[in-house]
Amino acid sequence: MLTNSVLTSLVTLLMLSAPGYGQPPKPAVNFLGIQTPIFVQKNGYRLSWSAHPDASLYKQEYLVAGDNFPKYKSMVTIDFVLTESTVDQAVDTKLRELEGLKRTNPIVQHTIVGNAATCEKIIDCLIGNNAADEQNNLVERDVFRFKAIKTKSGKRGILLFMVSNRKYGSEITTFLTKLKTDKPLLINEVANLTLPAIQL
Repeated sequence: MLTNSVLTSLVTLLMLSAPGYGQPPKPAVNFLGIQTPIFVQKNGYRLSWSAHPDASLYKQEYLVAGDNFPKYKSMVTIDFVLTESTVDQAVDTKLRELEGLKRTNPIVQHTIVGNAATCEKIIDCLIGNNAADEQNNLVERDVFRFKAIKTKSGKRGILLFMVSNRKYGSEITTFLTKLKTDKPLLINEVANLTLPAIQL
């Protein structure tokens, strides 16, 4: 059973990792000791924002050169929570959040991919909005990879690695059409990435 403090950390982690959470730029602290750039889809991402809101939770967001918050096009997020909880518990929390969004946002879709050999899981989800003005319409595709890890100092926790791609306005239709055939590409890349070592 999850303790109240662990449950709070997991819920906070997953709320902070909700689609569209990108923050305004400010000096970022590399709390997790991760070397950059991080390469995904042939793009190099560098640390752009970070937070350490409580003793157990760390969050870092990465953008490519020329991209900015809040209207970014592509982002990598690395979250880490110190906990004895399992990957399945973290994934279940995220799924409850997505199901809640679905009740008011029919665009929301998600699938789960599991790796029995590593006990990891990936959630691939699509979320968006319909604005009054077409140019403010947004579709966001997020791929979350959950992994239980031990830091170099021996502390245990859940690492959440996310890649987020956004399209706006007139770009959305082409993006969704292409996604029908290209969907597995990002999932496979995220699944096979060597995740960075966490150094608190």
